[in-house]
Amino acid sequence: MFYKKINKNDIVHNAIVTHAEYEFFVNNEKVYINRESEVSGDFSNKVNHVNQGHISLAEININRPEDSLVTPFFVYDNLRQAHFSSSTIAELNSGDIISGRYPMSASVSRIYYDESANNNNLKYIDALRNPIELSGEISNKNTFSNFNANDVNMISIPSIFYGSKIKKGTVKLNYYVTGALTATLEDSNKNGELIETLGPNQGQVAGIVLYDYGIMLLTGSESLHGSHTATFGAAGSQPTWLSFGSGIPEVKAPDANGSNHSVGSDDSYSIYFKSTSKIPTMTILAHADKGEYNYSNNPTFIDYDTPATASFAEDFYKEKVSNIKNIRKSKYENFEEDFENTTYISQVGIYDRDKNLIAVAKLANPVKKTEVQDYLFKLRLDF
Repeated sequence: MFYKKINKNDIVHNAIVTHAEYEFFVNNEKVYINRESEVSGDFSNKVNHVNQGHISLAEININRPEDSLVTPFFVYDNLRQAHFSSSTIAELNSGDIISGRYPMSASVSRIYYDESANNNNLKYIDALRNPIELSGEISNKNTFSNFNANDVNMISIPSIFYGSKIKKGTVKLNYYVTGALTATLEDSNKNGELIETLGPNQGQVAGIVLYDYGIMLLTGSESLHGSHTATFGAAGSQPTWLSFGSGIPEVKAPDANGSNHSVGSDDSYSIYFKSTSKIPTMTILAHADKGEYNYSNNPTFIDYDTPATASFAEDFYKEKVSNIKNIRKSKYENFEEDFENTTYISQVGIYDRDKNLIAVAKLANPVKKTEVQDYLFKLRLDF
């Protein structure tokens, strides 16, 4: 087999930036990602074994029965004891298998900080002090005092959705009452400010978005509807941006009334944004120059009518080499074109320095290669 070395100038490293669209729609305490509902599998369970509104990370255990799921495991070897409690170590013997659980999942979550109740959720606001202040370089609304001394409605999006950061200018929060769009927040200035572009308080800033962290901090307390009330907490109240997302699973300490901020089906919400994901790529240029790759190990490359033969005696050995099959076609009847080495390249193999095959690039259609032709194949690997 003929190997050809790839020169350093034939390898190009680059990155592709993509912007995927996502929408979380929330209604009646259920979350829908891109308006998709959960799907039942073939074994009386959900096809991906995660709750409605979640995605399965790494897509493990798709459409498998509940009693035969793939699980992570660790064989205990009396080492790394600092990772276990003393009571757990006392129950373990060397060789015991410690199992985890798949699948892992991710979805949007909500944290509500009630300043008057002074609950433990203040720690989540304090943890964001530096991101808030650093984001203030482009907006004077990003000051920490605007959040640690006021009620804050925090919407958190996992990085599996937004990638490296949320694309600026794409955030859009819609508030629906009885199916009608009542108010909209957008980062129309691309500076992190969430401005009400539709509703009774148009032009007002009702919060900020931390692009690099997938977090939206809402502080707008003005009413968004003149007559509608719902149970955002223990008592009925009018909808505001502080009640936006009620029904999303909450990571929280109980507020003053011990409420989970559940809400009925009259109030719905949508969170729309575009992600920013950088995909590292490597482009390899594979050369097939003139006079190269014009021989094949495929048995059909040899003329079947002239097989290789050998004869020998006490004083000689003679081998007759097979002819290469002439596959050139003539446009004239009963006429055979002159022989020319011709192959068809259908795939390109990439080998490491030890000649181990590490990648194969397949062509959609084989390419005809003659001795007077040369080709340049452009291969791209995504990581």
